[in-house]
Amino acid sequence: MTIKNARTIALIGLASLALHGCANPVERWRMAKDSGMAKTVTPKEMGDDRSLMARWLTPKASAPSTADKPVGLVLGRDGWEAPKFKADPVAEAEFASAEKLFQQGDFVKAEPLFKAMAKKRKDTPWGEKAQYYLAESRYQRGNFVGAHDAFERLVTDYPGTLFLEKVVGREYDIAQAWLVAIEPAQLKSRTKVEGQEKTDDKIQKTSWTDHFTGKLPLVDTSSSAVQALEHVRKNDPLGPLSDDAVMKIARHFEAKADYETAAIYYDQVTVDHPKSEYLQEAQHAAIEMRMKGYLGPQYDGGGLEQARELVTQTMSTFPDKPEADEELLHKLDLVNAQDAERTFTIAEYYRSIRKVPSAEFYYGKIVRRWPKSPFAAKAKVELAALAKMPRSKSLPSKIMTQPGANDPYSAAGGGAANPMSNLGGMGGMGGMG
Repeated sequence: MTIKNARTIALIGLASLALHGCANPVERWRMAKDSGMAKTVTPKEMGDDRSLMARWLTPKASAPSTADKPVGLVLGRDGWEAPKFKADPVAEAEFASAEKLFQQGDFVKAEPLFKAMAKKRKDTPWGEKAQYYLAESRYQRGNFVGAHDAFERLVTDYPGTLFLEKVVGREYDIAQAWLVAIEPAQLKSRTKVEGQEKTDDKIQKTSWTDHFTGKLPLVDTSSSAVQALEHVRKNDPLGPLSDDAVMKIARHFEAKADYETAAIYYDQVTVDHPKSEYLQEAQHAAIEMRMKGYLGPQYDGGGLEQARELVTQTMSTFPDKPEADEELLHKLDLVNAQDAERTFTIAEYYRSIRKVPSAEFYYGKIVRRWPKSPFAAKAKVELAALAKMPRSKSLPSKIMTQPGANDPYSAAGGGAANPMSNLGGMGGMGGMG
């Protein structure tokens, strides 16, 4: 096989994954390699930046640990606190000059001044303000890619910055603009940050040329939008936009038919934001994602069991909403119908290989747990036929007779390897088993 043919096959494989609703490998790679989410250990933190062989041959005492020292703070009389700086008339004059251009709306001229000052005055209050206004200048010019990078640099260099609330609001709006570019059905930006506009109509208008101006990422806008929303969660996990960001990510993956990932993010809303206004919507959506992610009776049914547990949890969370209970019970009936089908498929398999006791167990399970299911009538017919079949004694294999071996067929229906051992049911298809 030539290199050209190998590349062609690889491209076809990636396209096939995208068409079948699987997660974008590039998107997952970018999320895993996001330096804003998980920073690598620096040589200073390691205390010894030599190679593994050099450290093994000539070990040396590591430097005292500074892990407990908050980044960007100094130890004062009352504990860790922000460093105090003397007045600097020169820095004040430089910032005032750039800020005047910014207030006049001349962002093109203001941006290089803020950029130079942010570098020159790094780790000072003037450097922090310059970095923020550099990012804001880019945002006002429509350079969302550069603005997002500058905002992240501000949070990285100045943890606990006074501009954090504004940074999170802007990153949320940038993510919203990128999502709208690829998913026009997305809702308009709804910013909860006080002092900022609730909606920003200018971010809704995009074209293909915006990929070359910085308004949209050059490639993979989808991953960049998810990355920006993840930064909103990371930078202010208890802020007013954190639950909005999680819901945006969940809806994004749901729109891409990546139901497994969408379910994970919907679950995070219920776990991390139990008082969120989206709680009920997230719980219902998580159930829906588990059901949509179920591929059929020949595949794993763990998602169905999770859906059943979520139904019970949701009903207990909102006991005063009977209209919601009716919808949940209907979903539970659908889950039970799929469970009955899976059980019938397993019974058919055991019947085909003439494992009569196992087949009888699963057919009987359908009749017992889901008597109103369409598969219950079929199971009764099969049970009558199995009663007339000859039964041969099944001997365990040599492997299963060894000490410590676990026979998956022992105690039919109770082994951990049995895929249907945890099936339960409630609702209109027969009640609890």
